[in-house]
Amino acid sequence: MPKLYIDEFVGITNRLETLPLAFALKEAFGHTIILDWHELDSFSVDQTQTGKIGFWQKLGAARVRNCDAQQFKDLKNKNLVLRSLDGPSDLLDPIYLEVARKIHLAPHLAAAIKQSFSPYLKRPVVGVHVRHGDYHIENPDRYVVEGVEWPAIPVWWYEKVMAKIVARQPDVCFLLSSTGNPDSYPTLRKNFDVFTVDAPSPYGYKGADHRSEVNPVADLFALACVPVMLATPISGYSHWAANVLGEPTPCIVPMPDATAENILCGRVDLYGKRLPTWRAAGREGSDTVVLDSSLSGIDFSQRAQLNWLSN
Repeated sequence: MPKLYIDEFVGITNRLETLPLAFALKEAFGHTIILDWHELDSFSVDQTQTGKIGFWQKLGAARVRNCDAQQFKDLKNKNLVLRSLDGPSDLLDPIYLEVARKIHLAPHLAAAIKQSFSPYLKRPVVGVHVRHGDYHIENPDRYVVEGVEWPAIPVWWYEKVMAKIVARQPDVCFLLSSTGNPDSYPTLRKNFDVFTVDAPSPYGYKGADHRSEVNPVADLFALACVPVMLATPISGYSHWAANVLGEPTPCIVPMPDATAENILCGRVDLYGKRLPTWRAAGREGSDTVVLDSSLSGIDFSQRAQLNWLSN
């Protein structure tokens, strides 16, 4: 039986994005899926195995980085090292959410998330995903996408949008999910009722750009519990929290050329769509509805949804 290996070639949500193709190959050709990921003490994936992928396992295995329909057919009976975030849409689209339901958070982290939300269960909540680190701010005074591979959102955009939300919904609180140390955003904590997940990260293997104080798996699943999110366009982390795990989550995102004087917000709803569609929205503006200055049409009165965590 052929084996399919997925190692730690990218961050956690991009690795999750390889799973639909892995399961399509398993269904078509019987591959055994073997994951070599540190984070598998924080979650499990049905119908996969955990194993160390060493030199001898990789020797002779086909490297799969971009998989189209013809290459998919050619992978029968081959051992594979899978590093493709995309694949034939006709095979992957129908199973995308089905594969996501094979992912189960460890019980101790589900408990930590529920405990972190417990003081806020009777209040409306909005998620805030700040991705800096490996994402970079091209212009501190303007949100720039064109020509920037991984564009970060300036903190002032979050502040301005959070203020608009409070004006609409004074009792709202905010779940802050971020790279690095969430305490490094003092203006957000000073001016708004912000909380984070109490689950320290045991992972330091990815380097400073990807390191987080909070367990990134717990942070991801917690962010998937919020009913509305201030999301980072292009980021697979925002995408998996909003569009794959949990319930559908409308995302508020900055539009290109937004400034502190002209915030320029858009709304993106892409639940069940795969990562390429999300990234096209962030880079090209597809599937994005421009919002007015009051963020009309978005319901900020909703509470967190936690029941799905134990599925």
